[in-house]
Order: sequence, then C-alpha cells, then structure tokens
Amino acid sequence: MRRFILSVAAATLLLGLFPGVAAAYTTVHTGSGRPALAFASNRLYAAWTGSTSGTSGKQLIIGWSVDGGQHFTKDNTVVERVPEGEGPALDADGSFGYAVGVYLAWSAANNANTLTVGYTIGNGLKCRTAFTGVRTTRSPALAHDTFGTRWIAWTGTDNRINLARLDSSGCTGAGAPGGMVLRDRVAFAETTAEGPTLGFDDSGADNGLILGWTAGGAINLATATTGSATLTNRSTVTQPVVASSSGGFSLTSHPSDLYIWFHAPDGTVRRGYSQGCRPTCFYVYDYELRAASGVGTATDGFHDTIGYFDPKGKLNVATY
Repeated sequence: MRRFILSVAAATLLLGLFPGVAAAYTTVHTGSGRPALAFASNRLYAAWTGSTSGTSGKQLIIGWSVDGGQHFTKDNTVVERVPEGEGPALDADGSFGYAVGVYLAWSAANNANTLTVGYTIGNGLKCRTAFTGVRTTRSPALAHDTFGTRWIAWTGTDNRINLARLDSSGCTGAGAPGGMVLRDRVAFAETTAEGPTLGFDDSGADNGLILGWTAGGAINLATATTGSATLTNRSTVTQPVVASSSGGFSLTSHPSDLYIWFHAPDGTVRRGYSQGCRPTCFYVYDYELRAASGVGTATDGFHDTIGYFDPKGKLNVATY
C-alpha cells in the first residue's frame, strides 16, 4: 500500500511538471528533418526543409503564425536550398515580448553546403551572409544570452563540432549591410553525425552556454566558453532505452529548469527536465507523440512550443 501511495504521488508530481497540451495542430505543410521555431513580434516563426526539390537539395521554407501554429504564412521571397532530411536554425533577436525578428542559419545545398545566415522579419532575408570555406551538411544551431551575445554551432565535413560567436554588428549602422562575421571560432575534438544543439541557461542552475550533441547512442551536454576548445560541466542523459536521439534534439530554458525535446529510437517524442542540476541531469518523459525525425522548440519562458514531422511527413506543432 505504501508503494502504491508513493507511485500516486510520483504520478501527480509528473502531471504537475508536464501539463497537458494547450494546442496541437497537424498542419498542411510537409517536409523532413528538424524544423526550427522562435517567437518574435507576437508571431511564432517556423523554418523547415520542404518537399520541393531543386537542382540540389530541398526548398528552405520560413513562415510565421499568429494562431499558435495552426496556420503559417510563408515568405515566398526566400529561394534557398538545404540538404534533404536536415533543417535550418532560428533564434529571436531578443527576449520573448521584445523580439522583432529572427536570425536564420542553414547549410546552403545550392552553394556547396556553405554555412549561411540571414535575418528576417518575415519579408525576405536581410544581411544574408555565406561564410566562404565553411561547409556543413547538417543542421546548425543558434542561441543567445540575456545580453544579446549570439552563438552559432555546426559540424564540419569531418563531423567535428564547431562553435563561434555570431557578430551581426555589420548589418546595422553606417555602411550596412556589411555582413555577419564569425568570431572566436573553435573546433572541438567531439564529433557527431547529426546537427548540434545550443541553449543558454537562464534557469538559475548557471550552466551558461550549453552545447548538445549525440554520440555513441547518447545525448551529451556540456558548458561551452567563448573562444575555448575545452568543454566543462559535461553530462550525459543516461536513462536506459531513451538515452539516444535521431534527427537532432532541442533545448529550452525556463526560469526554474531546463528541458530537452527529442525523437527517441522507438519513434516517439520525449521530453526531459533537468531538476536544476549543474551539470545537467535530465529525467526523461514519454509524450507518446509519433515523429519521423528531430524536434524543434521555442519557449516563452514558461511554455514550450514544439515542431516535428509525423510519419506522414506533415509538420506538427504543439504547445505545452
């Protein structure tokens, strides 16, 4: 009887930590890989690898929604290409409620898979910059801190993870646009066959800039320091069965905790919460959603909105 009472208490705690879905939509849009989400200007922005083929790669699609992801207005001026099965990265230019637009990063399949970035408020790409000689075939990652410092991570053609500070100061002011610049670039010894993950910890656990990657069938996380090739606060999601991910995973930070979302080997979407640990120590929970690849996320600081492609290739959006 005591064990039963404890189980009920644990289940009640989990229900409190994982509230029911507030909105869930299967959209009319199709694609593959890991979609990207971000909040700005009372819009939910989404970017993904579409189904339309070109001379190389698939169409890069970016759009926005004013109804929580039920409908998206696509920016038809964007004519970029990305590798099939991969995806772009999005990052709002400020905190939720103050952000105006979003930064976008992708592997340009129509330009030798060159790492490329741009900025948009939904009407075309501004300050589009292709980093000559920097190539990746995987989904890159973007994140910023509370002071506006922005980082970009990607895997090189040797699968080593690279990290740099993304300087966009040349996009504003006199003489703009001068393009964006990679500063303090480092290449880590760590490798991964999938796109990396970035997130900045403002939960109070003081993990700083968190770099995530999959290797050896496990989700790995560590604190990255600008300009340093040494990772600290390393941790691994060690729960049996669900510790590995395919298609890339996403990380969000809330006032009191960190969360990860990923596509598990059994095809379900999983969410993990860190319990305020440093280094991170996630407990993983099964959401019983069926996904075909990676999971992208955006947060307003209190709720997560996730995006993924279901087994039929439809873009799904849900808020928790």
